[in-house]
Amino acid sequence: MKRGRLNKSAASLALFTVFISALTACSSNSPAPTATNPADSGPTTIKMMSQYESAEPPTADNPVVKHIEQVTNTKLDITWVLNSNYTDKLNVTMASGDLPQAMLVVNPQDTVIVSAAQNGFFWDVEPFLKDYPNLSKLDKNTLNNTRINGKIYGLYRGRYPERIVLYFRKDWLDNVGIKEPPKTVDEYYQVLKAFTYNDPDKDGKQNTWGITENKDLGTYTFPLLFGAPNGWGYANNQMVPDFMTKEYMDYLKFMKKLYDEKILNQDFATVPSANVSDDWSKGKIGIRGNIAENYRGDSFSYLGKTLPGADVHIIPALVSTTGQKRVHTSSGYNGMYMFPKSSVKTEADLRKILSFFDKMADDKLIKTVMLGVDGVHYKEENGVTKILDDTKYNKEVVPVVHLAMRLDLINNGTTLAKEAESALKEIKQYGVADATFGLILSDDGKKKLSTNKKIIDDAKIKFIMGVIDEAGYNKEIDRWKQLGGNDVIKEYTELYSKNKK
Repeated sequence: MKRGRLNKSAASLALFTVFISALTACSSNSPAPTATNPADSGPTTIKMMSQYESAEPPTADNPVVKHIEQVTNTKLDITWVLNSNYTDKLNVTMASGDLPQAMLVVNPQDTVIVSAAQNGFFWDVEPFLKDYPNLSKLDKNTLNNTRINGKIYGLYRGRYPERIVLYFRKDWLDNVGIKEPPKTVDEYYQVLKAFTYNDPDKDGKQNTWGITENKDLGTYTFPLLFGAPNGWGYANNQMVPDFMTKEYMDYLKFMKKLYDEKILNQDFATVPSANVSDDWSKGKIGIRGNIAENYRGDSFSYLGKTLPGADVHIIPALVSTTGQKRVHTSSGYNGMYMFPKSSVKTEADLRKILSFFDKMADDKLIKTVMLGVDGVHYKEENGVTKILDDTKYNKEVVPVVHLAMRLDLINNGTTLAKEAESALKEIKQYGVADATFGLILSDDGKKKLSTNKKIIDDAKIKFIMGVIDEAGYNKEIDRWKQLGGNDVIKEYTELYSKNKK
């Protein structure tokens, strides 16, 4: 649940060489930056590259984009790239030197992006943010998490930092005779056991279980419930990965207990992550972790349409074994728009583009990107939002959602909407952040972290399945340390001491 992809192959290094050469050629003749913003002369044309993950890309006359252009006084020239192909397309575009003015970068810590930023090829936007009403209010912690060598080279697409909650089937809880949703780890275990053995769906068969997991063990942030760090912590003057802590071993013992008692799916080591959603939607499990914003989905607010009687509710957070509620804090963003100096040649040009993104961060345009045009795609009555035509919404709104500068909660009038809003407000105070946020390893450190990740991943699975015991697990940790883990710990400690203290 952390560090980005590592592109340290020879091809990646070659790509960066081409990129540097192209940008050097482009920027050598760039005019000097200007300090003022010239008077507007018609719509500002902005060349962008962004994602889509719908069946088809947005059309040239997409009404949501046209509405955005009208409101922001712009002409948007957007290259839409399928989400699954985006990284490859980004690399090709960067190597070509023909860069858009606003370039969505999904992983700003990618080696090529970091190297480019360090070589001065993206604008540092931090000095300008104070001049814009919405950009000046960007979350400071999230901005810090995007820093590269202390500088902010783009505008993040915001997400709620604390957003993971537990969804559960109250009808199942009623069926197994449990009156209240779980509040503690022990109560949670009792619910999982009942959902496995007490026929919660009342079909007379033992065909349900507690939770579905996959090899990544990422369905819900269990380690936090036993006091472990969120990825990496800082203790005794050094950085510590979660899997080296006693608390993490307590978590693994809990998972082994679930496995041994067949409360955890027995094929967790091989099943794809999609199985978690499938088993929930098919009524095989009655509790699962997910982000609060997903309450609008068919498998949450409207699960009863496919599973009659399904009554879904939210548990904001469980009390951990430390006696405190502890919730996963994410980086607070999902990619960021960066601005190459080769295509944004002057400060005046940059200010025009920042003005556009400032407007895109306004509440009204956030709603436009998420819901479409008011009165065309949705309507709002008494604070409740209703989609007017699902087909039209899916065709015209869903394809452009990646333009959203953040995702807000939308009240669809369901009980879950109120619970999600309440949960997001509550869990803000319980967040536990990864201590490595905003810290960027050297290329050598990234390589060691990536290369040796499988050692720990395999050790976790083997321990849960009983293939190795605690002593065997600790031997694998020692092997991880010897093969570069100690170097990663040392480097992260130095970075933390330099940048965070």
